[in-house]
This record gives sequence, structure tokens and C-alpha cells, in this order.
Amino acid sequence: MAAIFAGISVLIFFVSVSKLCRAEPVIAELWPPSQSTGVCADTPLRLTFDGPVVLGSDGKIAVYHAGDHKLADVLDFGAADFTNNFGGKTLHYDPVLIEGNKVSVQLHSHALSPGENYCVTIEPGVFENEKGNGRFGGIAGNKAWIFSTRPALPKGRTKLIVAADGTGDFCTPQGAVDYVPDDNQVPIEIFIQKGVYSGMVYIPPHKSFIRLAGEDRKSTIITGRNNDQFNSGRLGRALVGVDADDFVLENVTLHNTTPYKGSQAEALSVKGDRCVLHNDDFYSFQDTLMLSGRIYATNCYVEGDVDFIWGQGGVFFDQCEIKAIHNGYYLQARNPAERPGYVFFGCKLTAAEGVSKCLLARIDADRFPFSQAVFIDCEMGAQIPPVGWEAKGTNTSHLFFGELHSIDPKGKPVEVSRRLAASRQLAEGEAIEWSDPAKVLSFHSPWNPRASSNSVGPPK
Repeated sequence: MAAIFAGISVLIFFVSVSKLCRAEPVIAELWPPSQSTGVCADTPLRLTFDGPVVLGSDGKIAVYHAGDHKLADVLDFGAADFTNNFGGKTLHYDPVLIEGNKVSVQLHSHALSPGENYCVTIEPGVFENEKGNGRFGGIAGNKAWIFSTRPALPKGRTKLIVAADGTGDFCTPQGAVDYVPDDNQVPIEIFIQKGVYSGMVYIPPHKSFIRLAGEDRKSTIITGRNNDQFNSGRLGRALVGVDADDFVLENVTLHNTTPYKGSQAEALSVKGDRCVLHNDDFYSFQDTLMLSGRIYATNCYVEGDVDFIWGQGGVFFDQCEIKAIHNGYYLQARNPAERPGYVFFGCKLTAAEGVSKCLLARIDADRFPFSQAVFIDCEMGAQIPPVGWEAKGTNTSHLFFGELHSIDPKGKPVEVSRRLAASRQLAEGEAIEWSDPAKVLSFHSPWNPRASSNSVGPPK
């Protein structure tokens, strides 16, 4: 009899262990909540499980019209990749972001319409536990996860609110951008409340005068993965791309999550004219900022490696911190002869621990003979070697690598006697001209970016 009880105990033990090792993920929370009303038409779908999950290799997430069960959108995870439309540009994208037990699903743009009822289904196999030995059973039936979207926002609004929790006019920055009419000619402020917003954003040329203003610089975060391997070519690989004029970005963090050595991966690309970056943080590795328009950046933080600020712009950096994460170069200016390159005024050039060599800029002078970079009153750490700059090729006579009043972190003048022969120390009179963004950036029409308002707040 003792042996029988012992055997039963062992069996119970193994069954219990088996359940623990092969536990199926269980839904703890859905968002939007089932039966909810007034949901943004650009809403992501969010699921919280009882433990960490990973994406499976097959199955579908589908959204249907609740009334006639017609398909509104589908994500097939047996597919090789996914594409989506961002502001009129078709790009590869990650529809699912998983962080531990939290899942965010980005549907295709405009898959949902205002004033409609929807139901969501998820097939078994889309999600598994993190060990891969327990599959989520799925969501089925037209009453398991249903919600209705709010009526369309009236046209003509010039102040919009984006809120990740669904309490604003839109749930995503791209949704608000898409609301802006084509050929817009009036200032429109998009106020983004605190929160993490996953996914790419693109502002096309015909949507000018947009101001993206975050509620809090450190807590208003746009994040996601995009890079040259994902969307080949410089026109589509940025996390946030701006081709419109008179654009303002302030109090926002942009973080391209492409891993180290994951190819070129801009956090921000700007080609527009008269654009302002104010109180922003930019994170990536290679090519963090591609700036090819006329741009004024003030009180910003830029982090990256491998000439992580680059482009064809006329750009003025005012009181910014530029931080190198690995050995490399801060800058590559490819400006043509008819426009200035990059000016850094009162900036700090810093480096992560272990960075021993990061030059101010590099250029192939035979390809870009008019490259121009100027550093005035900037703090430079020991990571910048005595030579300062790098220029390849023989056509260096038109280069303009200028510098004046560089100091080390203790406030002492930097030794510049061994700087690259193709560079120069500016005269005091020259430095006065280069220190004024209104003079630097008015090369084809007057523009004084310091005169513009820097205030930000929620729309009244």
C-alpha cells in the first residue's frame, strides 16, 4: 500500500511539474478593453499576459467588422515580412512589439474606420511562452474581443492631442499627421502626451507647418526598429522621416532600436526647409541624424557612432550635447558649394566610457570637396585626438573645417597645434559671423530661428 501511495505521489509531482513547464500563456488584460466604445481609429492592440511571451511562427491576428464579419485587417505570421503605409510611403515594418509579458500590435494604417464596430480574433500559435513549449490558445468568436471606434474628428482642427491611453484625439503620432490636410498652409500643433509610441512616422512634403510637441522630453518617446537592411536606401530607413517645410520637433525622445552594427539606422531624417529641433533626445548607433534641409537644433542630445550626424544640410547646433558611444567620427558634412554645412556653437562633445578616439569629422574631399564644419566655443573631451579631423583625397582646397575657442571639460583651452593641415582656426571676426544662426542659415532666404517661440503646452 505504501508503494502505491508513493507511486501516486510521484505521478502527481510529475504532472504538476509538467503543467508548470508547459503552461499556456493566459490573457491578463486586453486594450482596448472588450466592449469599450469611443476608441481611436488608429489604436494599437495591446495584450498583457500572465508571463513573458514570444512570437510564434504561424497563425493570424484578424480584425472583422462586428456586424457582417467582413475582414478589416489581417496579420499573417506565416508571412516572410510585413509592409505598411506611413504618410503615403510604403515601408517594411514590425507589426508586433513584445516586452516581457506585454504585447503591442500595430495594425495596417487606416484599417479601422471611425464610427464602426470591430471584433478581434487571434489564432493559436501566434504567441508562445518564452520557453517555446506552451502555446497561447487564441481568441475566437465575434464576442470575445469587440470594441467600437469614435466618430471622425471634424476637419479644420489646428490643435490635436495624441495619447497612448486613448484619451486624446489620436493614439499615435502618425494618426495625427495623417489628419493634417494635403498642401497645408496653417500652423498645426500635435501635442503628444507622456507615453511610449511604437512605430515609424513619416511626414510627406505636402504637410508643412506641423509642430510635434511632447509633454515631457524624457517621457514622450517614439521608438522602433528601422534600418538599411529593413528598408534599403536613405529615403526610407529612418524611424522618423520629415520631408515637409516649417517643421518643429520639441520635448520628444526618438530611439531607433536597431542593434549595434545593424547597418545605417537614423532616428531622424529631415529634408525640409526652416525646421527646428528643440529640447529633444536622439538615440541610435550608425547615422543617428541625417539632416539635409535648413535646420536649427537647440538644447538637444544626440547619441551614436560612425559619423552619426551627416547629410547635405545647412544646420546650426546651438548648446547641444553630442555623445559618441564607440570609436569613430562625430560628423560627415556633404553640403554642396551653395549652402553651408554644419555649425556647432557652445556644444559639448562627450563620449561613453572606453571611447578612446572619435574625430570631429571625416570626408572624402574628392567626392565632397565643399564639406564644411565649424566648432565655436565647444567643449571637447580627450577622446578627440590632436589631429582633430580626417580628410581623404587630394581636392582639399575648398574644404572649410573651422574651429575656435575649444575647451576641455575643465575649461582649459584645447591644444590645437597638431590639427589637420586642411583645417583652420577661425579669426575672431569670422567667429562672430558663424555664431549667428540668422546669418548662417539665411543663405537663400532670410530666417532667424532664434526669434521663433519655444513655448509648448497642451492645446487649449
